[in-house]
Amino acid sequence: MWLCLGLLAASLLCAATIDRPVARFFAVHPGWRPWFQACATPSLLPLPLSGLYLCAAALRLLPARLAAGPWLAMSLATITATAAKDELKFLLGRAWPQWWLKDGVYGFHPLATSYLYGAYPSGHTAYMSAPLAVLWVVAPRARPWAVLVLALVMAGLVGADYHFIGDVLAGLAVGLLSAAGTLRLLAARHG
Repeated sequence: MWLCLGLLAASLLCAATIDRPVARFFAVHPGWRPWFQACATPSLLPLPLSGLYLCAAALRLLPARLAAGPWLAMSLATITATAAKDELKFLLGRAWPQWWLKDGVYGFHPLATSYLYGAYPSGHTAYMSAPLAVLWVVAPRARPWAVLVLALVMAGLVGADYHFIGDVLAGLAVGLLSAAGTLRLLAARHG
C-alpha cells in the first residue's frame, strides 16, 4: 500500500517537473523510437491472453489444474487493472505527450470526454504489471524476469512518447493494487 502511495506521489512530482523535458528529449531523437516501440510491444499481450484464458475456463476447455491458481489470479488481476485504469483515465483526464508536443495541451482535465485526455494512468503499464505482480508473489524464481520485462515495457512507453513518466508510475500503482486485491480476494475465498 505504501509503495503504491509512493508511486502516485512520484507520478505527480514527475508531472510537475520532468515529464515535459523527458518527452521533448525523446521527440527530438526519433531514431530511437523503433527500439522503444519494440520494448513496449509485450504490453499488448496480457489483456487478450486473459480474455482467452477466462473464455477457455468458462467453456471448461482447460484442465482442472489450469482452471484455477496462478493463471486465474493473473487473468483476474489484468481484467481488474484494465477496468480501474479506464475509470481513472476519465476521472483524471490527462493529455498524451503527443498532444503536448503538437498543441501544447498539458495537465489534468478531470471528466474530459475528448480522446486527447486518456494518458493517466498508463493502461499498458497497469495491465502488464498486474499479472507480473501476481507472478512475483506465486513464483519467486520468476521475479528477475518480471522486473526486466516490466522495466523494458515502461521504458518503451516513455521512450516512444506514448506516455509521460508520471503516467507509467501511476499505471504501475494501479497494476500493483489490482494484483494485491485479486490475490487477497482469492485467498479469502479459499481460506
